[in-house]
Amino acid sequence: MGEVVLQGKLNAFRFPEVLTFLSSTRKSGTLTVLNGEKEAYLFFDDGSLVYAGSNQERFRLGSILLRKKRMTRNQSERIDALMAREGGRFGQHAITEGVLTEAQLRDSLKIQVSEIVYDCFVWDGGAFAFDQDGAHLPQHAVTISVDLANLIMEGARRIDEWEQCLKLLPDQSAVFRVVATPRDEKITLTADEWRILFLINGQRTLEDLCHDSEDDAFNVYRVVYGLLASKLIEPVAQQHIIDSDDTNTPHTTPLAISEDATYRQGAPRFEGDSTIHEMDDDTSLLVSSEAKLSYTDVVRPTIAQLTIETDGGGRRVMPLTEPEYLIGRHRDNTIQLNDPGVSGFHARLFLGPHGYVIEDLKSRNGVWVNGDRTQSATPLQHGDRVHVGQTDLFFEVLFNPA
Repeated sequence: MGEVVLQGKLNAFRFPEVLTFLSSTRKSGTLTVLNGEKEAYLFFDDGSLVYAGSNQERFRLGSILLRKKRMTRNQSERIDALMAREGGRFGQHAITEGVLTEAQLRDSLKIQVSEIVYDCFVWDGGAFAFDQDGAHLPQHAVTISVDLANLIMEGARRIDEWEQCLKLLPDQSAVFRVVATPRDEKITLTADEWRILFLINGQRTLEDLCHDSEDDAFNVYRVVYGLLASKLIEPVAQQHIIDSDDTNTPHTTPLAISEDATYRQGAPRFEGDSTIHEMDDDTSLLVSSEAKLSYTDVVRPTIAQLTIETDGGGRRVMPLTEPEYLIGRHRDNTIQLNDPGVSGFHARLFLGPHGYVIEDLKSRNGVWVNGDRTQSATPLQHGDRVHVGQTDLFFEVLFNPA
């Protein structure tokens, strides 16, 4: 036995928070999770979640193969009879009987591990304990290799009750901001999840996100919770959500900042000849088939520039190389404008799926594009003139691949 270094209740510490802590601190050992008669055992190596086991009947390999329609009930019963008569492992008998190939068995065992982990996301309470250096993998264990953020997002997709969403995110007035640069992460999302992520701007409440999104509230809650749990977004303290005309108070102060907003998992290093170590990334096997879009898949690389012309005749050119800019009078803006007609935090310029997009942050005088006041986030085209206060911003695209 190793040393128990972390334990608690799952109603005080959410399951993804426990996973993230173990990952960020690069712990090795066994996390035991209990809920009534249900038990799950998650094995970590240097912060990587590599294997899991469970005492639940429905997570036996045969049960999973039946649910996934990888075998018939007759085949399952025949293998069970062989095990009762001759002993051995279900998977090996499945190969002998011609039900599975070696490769199919490895994939099925990985799916078994992931299903055990995903089940813990929807538990209503429970307890956990982490036994440091107490990781002793079962013989013939097949390990997984997948980025933790993708595991957490898939766990959030498994939430199937509205009441659970309300427990996880009880405050519809909560406001979130993006803290990670998605293009630098391994995260893969569905198209709908990317659309919701692009709406999060440090101003919209959870209620606003439900209203402004094309999705139903249930899915918005699931996506926001997944993004929050995987540390791609963070809550903004209520006292720092300010009027857009305030030029003195900092725009947002996050409640918690992490150096590395998501945690990459390294290759497992468990020893033992009896353990099969899989070094490849298993994301495509273990997460939803629709969740295969990375940042580079949904956001077209764009090089652009703004020519800023003030009412007094001043002129400067600013290259656009970052995924997001804030425009306004406050000193914390990326593009600070000394214009009394411009609000403290006036607009947000961000890189969307098809190039840069301008969004009014509830400013006093609005954002105008080519003479029309914008009513929502507006994609910019080469040659567009953006007017804020008494300042003109001329947008030019220097490179935008077809």
